[in-house]
Amino acid sequence: MSNEILEEIKRYLGSVNNSLLERFDSREKLLLLARELIRYCGETISLSHRGKKEEALKKYHQAIEKANEIRSIIKNFPEMLYGDVGTAFQELAEATVIISMYFSEKLKLPNELGIPDIYYITGIADAIGEMRRRVLELLKRSSIDEAEKIYNIMEELYELLWGFEYPKSLVPGLRQK
Repeated sequence: MSNEILEEIKRYLGSVNNSLLERFDSREKLLLLARELIRYCGETISLSHRGKKEEALKKYHQAIEKANEIRSIIKNFPEMLYGDVGTAFQELAEATVIISMYFSEKLKLPNELGIPDIYYITGIADAIGEMRRRVLELLKRSSIDEAEKIYNIMEELYELLWGFEYPKSLVPGLRQK
């Protein structure tokens, strides 16, 4: 009798071990993809600040490809959506807003990007910070009209986000931004 029980436990643990190995491999791949996505988004934003539209769009499309790869893994392991992956999706939202604002590209909403709303909202808040950087750069170059235009957009976005008075657990990190 006890041998049968031990064999059953052995089979069970073997099955769990295989499942955990698959999860571990997926997690490692997700971490790599998230870092790549964050890098492409950072490059997109940096190139956008410098007015290099074609190069920025190229990096942005590479970011979209990485996000698609991430989503294909997340559908099997939705519990891995948070942490580094969430940060990467937030960066994608930020890059999306910047590309749209700076180059009048069609704005992709979270459902088109395949990312949760919470990361899109915090990405908008981060984009305000990037626009602030752009305003300061424009002021240094005495491009007052362009700086004022971007500043007004920042103000409006800030006002829109101000209405999101929700607990940190629902929209993590928004208040700090």
